[in-house]
Amino acid sequence: MSKSGRPKAETKKEKVVSVRMKPEDYAKVKRYAESSNKTVTQVMQEGIIKLIDNDKRH
Repeated sequence: MSKSGRPKAETKKEKVVSVRMKPEDYAKVKRYAESSNKTVTQVMQEGIIKLIDNDKRH
């Protein structure tokens, strides 16, 4: 019998980051996530990477 459940990710995500947001900003992120069929976590991760990649200093 095979194991069921979520498959293991290629890269283990060990770090947890907590962010405080104004309710209206969180609502924007949540609406964007829902309309993009993504999780809030995915939206936040993609946004951070995009911000860093667009910064010429890094």
